[in-house]
Amino acid sequence: MENFNLATDMISEECDLDRFIDAIEDLTYHDVLTLTLKEGYAADDLIVHRRRGGASEEELERISEYNRALRGFVFLLQVGERPDLSTEGDQEKYQKFRRVAKSLVERGELLPAILNYFDD
Repeated sequence: MENFNLATDMISEECDLDRFIDAIEDLTYHDVLTLTLKEGYAADDLIVHRRRGGASEEELERISEYNRALRGFVFLLQVGERPDLSTEGDQEKYQKFRRVAKSLVERGELLPAILNYFDD
């Protein structure tokens, strides 16, 4: 895992979901949940700062999509149900988290049934 400050830094300041997933894939359930929540809060802050800085609507939407993907995975982890995925893009991003869920299942930190909330 790359060297970053867990208290203050985003794992992916570029809002690259693949990079984020690579960073958390082999962590414990607690760390996965904690870091995903923190990353979502940091993405919220990033949206505010970029909006104030005059960012384009495209950039703001890219950050928002990243944030929705994070929140969808947190919802699954906390509630144990598939989140409401309204767009094809949201569904595609959500499916990327299957790797993390599978890793948690393989280590016995989640029940295998959680994988039923992903498409094969």
